[in-house]
Amino acid sequence: MIAAVSLGFFGSIFALIGMKCTKVGGSDKAKAKIACLAGIVFILSGLCSMTGCSLYANKITTEFFDPLFVEQK
Repeated sequence: MIAAVSLGFFGSIFALIGMKCTKVGGSDKAKAKIACLAGIVFILSGLCSMTGCSLYANKITTEFFDPLFVEQK
């Protein structure tokens, strides 16, 4: 989840630099590459977030259905 948050932050920065209305980032061709990079970073962030949530949900469900786990039943 920490990787997802940090990748989302860097994706936002790359997206802001890659917008056509900003003066930072060079030509339109370079800005298009930066915007594409931002999209890839956002996809990686989503995959990291989905992986973290899935692992946590798997842990919760296995503990719930385990008859030997008597912590809070």
